[in-house]
Amino acid sequence: MDALVKNVRIIAAFQKDKDISYISHLDVQRTLQRAFRRADLPLAYTNGYNPHPKLSFATALATGFSSAAEFVDIEFEREIEPDIFLERVNEMLPCGIHFVKAFVADSSLDTLSKLLSSAKYSISFNWEGEVSKTQVEEALQTIMTSTEVVVSKKTKSGIKPTNIRPDILEAHVVDLADESFGIELTGKLTAAGGLRIETFLNALYEKIGVSGFASVHRSGMYFIGSDLLPRLS
Repeated sequence: MDALVKNVRIIAAFQKDKDISYISHLDVQRTLQRAFRRADLPLAYTNGYNPHPKLSFATALATGFSSAAEFVDIEFEREIEPDIFLERVNEMLPCGIHFVKAFVADSSLDTLSKLLSSAKYSISFNWEGEVSKTQVEEALQTIMTSTEVVVSKKTKSGIKPTNIRPDILEAHVVDLADESFGIELTGKLTAAGGLRIETFLNALYEKIGVSGFASVHRSGMYFIGSDLLPRLS
């Protein structure tokens, strides 16, 4: 009878703080796996010579980015309440990573990567020259009213010109708490690809005529196919 028991899926969202933004995705994955084992959770494992926990991410977060909502899909050998999962895992996680919500997912629900549709980012800047809020607003207006925003993009076959405009869903200037200004950006993000933030920033710098250093925070991810996952309105 035990062989007929299906694994239980929990989909959970966690935060990755700015202080550990340069910890790689692989290191985050290892950290979560260690925390799950230390929390004595009934993880389901793959078969084979080197079994590992059955978990998958909606997408990887670029090194250097922080995030308010990274989603991971975890399989367990038996039922576990989401609240118990959150409590036990958060006790075992280091500072900078913290789970904020979790829910049981139906086995028929598709993978997170296939359901992922878009993401939102908050971007702040240290400019290499004098840049006004008006300059950035005008540059964004030029980008958003264009049908093509062509950038050089590295592909498997070499550097190619690519139009990133269809991947930019929304972008506008926002005031920040330190009396500076930044950008809120929403772009497509799917298993097949999507908006790369560095290419967007390169296009922005070219329009302004001044480059800078950008601090990027993924403030949300959006999905299709489930009312339990965030949707882009």
